[in-house]
Amino acid sequence: MRPEPRDPLGGAPRPDLGAGPARRVLVVEDNEVNAMILAAMLRRGGWEPVAAADGLAGIEMSARLHPRLILMDLQMPRLDGFAAARDILRASAREACPPPAIVAITAAPGPEARASCLAAGFADLLPKPVEMSDLLALVRRHMEGE
Repeated sequence: MRPEPRDPLGGAPRPDLGAGPARRVLVVEDNEVNAMILAAMLRRGGWEPVAAADGLAGIEMSARLHPRLILMDLQMPRLDGFAAARDILRASAREACPPPAIVAITAAPGPEARASCLAAGFADLLPKPVEMSDLLALVRRHMEGE
């Protein structure tokens, strides 16, 4: 009998839901600490986070991995979240692939930001600082239709 996987932060055992594309979430975040925190929260919820350090890396990883869900910081060097999301969605349309749900992560989550994100093709918006319960509910909603 295998032991249950432990949470990387030393918490309770997390469910072993299997790895692979169905559990994979692409995290596009230039702040290394924020990326590590998001990854730890996702792992604790049983998801498989994959990190990209900026918008350009996010586009490349999305093209290679075809994730169902992308968590995208809006303000990043080299290419911001709006431009990266636009390129990812265009590539999905060109390749006739189902587009990923792209969720904007922002410290400025007001009504104007939400409207701008939705108009740009984002599926949802997650405010910073990110609460684990909000993150996991959002991931379940977009990955499992809950």
